[in-house]
Amino acid sequence: HQESGLLFPMPVVAGEGVVYGKYDGTEIDYESGKHTLIQDTDILVKFTGDELTLESADVCSDNVLVKVDASEEETASGLVIAATAKKGSKPSTGQVVKVGPGRMASNGEIMTVDIAVDDYVKFRDFAGNEVQISGEEYAVVRMTDILAKF
Repeated sequence: HQESGLLFPMPVVAGEGVVYGKYDGTEIDYESGKHTLIQDTDILVKFTGDELTLESADVCSDNVLVKVDASEEETASGLVIAATAKKGSKPSTGQVVKVGPGRMASNGEIMTVDIAVDDYVKFRDFAGNEVQISGEEYAVVRMTDILAKF
């Protein structure tokens, strides 16, 4: 643990696939191949098997996987505006589909997440990291970035 020095197990094991942020990690050459070194906190989603699917996906630490609500908005005159067409914003609400085990406290105990699968959440604008799973848009959001559940 970065504050107490306690050792804790890595959230992934050899052979699991991971999805990490676009700008995370350091690329190195090792044994004639390109590899990327990442921290455990850089992992957005881990999965087993050859393909990332909702069934094979899992989140780490205090992250939650949210099915993004890309609903449309209708103006007073009846025009329909897609959520993706709004300038300077991206969807920040959705339904929770996966919940991580929680964050480790400095004393080594896991602080569980107060969010459950099927909860609807509102999170900070631009806080979620976008992940495509089976052609659908999801966001990986840290518990500290969730503003409300309903």
